[in-house]
Amino acid sequence: MKSVRLERINSEIQKIVSEIIDTKLRDPQIDAIISVNQVDTTPDLAHSKVYISSIGKIPKDEVVARLKGAGGFIRGQLSKRINLRIIPRLEFILDTSEEYANRIDNILKTIKYSTAPDDTENEND
Repeated sequence: MKSVRLERINSEIQKIVSEIIDTKLRDPQIDAIISVNQVDTTPDLAHSKVYISSIGKIPKDEVVARLKGAGGFIRGQLSKRINLRIIPRLEFILDTSEEYANRIDNILKTIKYSTAPDDTENEND
């Protein structure tokens, strides 16, 4: 179970990293809208997994690669804006939970329509 302190730190890192990507990161090759969906930080604050999603012309894998390349810059900006003794190393990961949820939803819709009872059987009773 995560501590309340760690949850607050994750929330703060998520907010700050999102602001840094939106305002400070100036990579002309990232032509996408980037959203920071979740942050998971280890209890020792050594590492943070930053789950992102993006919308745009550039492939999502390339967005993640560009953010990994800018990880040092983003971490430096984070250290100026958060009051922690240890600033975690950032690992950017593509968040596929929305795509997974859509796929599960489509499967459930298919099952619903294929197993729906035939209304004509009930009328004959």
